Amino acid sequence: MVFAINLIMVDKVASKGDTVAVDYWLTVDGKQIDTSEGRGVFEFTLFAGEVIPGFDKTVDGMKVGEEKTVSLSGNDAYTAGPLAGKVLNFKVILREIK
Repeated sequence: MVFAINLIMVDKVASKGDTVAVDYWLTVDGKQIDTSEGRGVFEFTLFAGEVIPGFDKTVDGMKVGEEKTVSLSGNDAYTAGPLAGKVLNFKVILREIK
């Protein structure tokens, strides 16, 4: 007896409550100031308050392997310090949805 199984691949998108793993690069004023590169992926749960405002929305709806570039307001994330008032430019690649 021979059985055949057909698998249908569904492209899952990241959504609220998912734990996701991303690589990211952060530039401000044209200079890279932070990255996950060399440290491993950055993991967080979408819309759980674990990241700066707006970062969740960037990853929400992405598929694994997808890349996005977004600019976020430093004022939304920092009320003081060197990043307050700056534009935070992120390049993000979604590596995994758990």
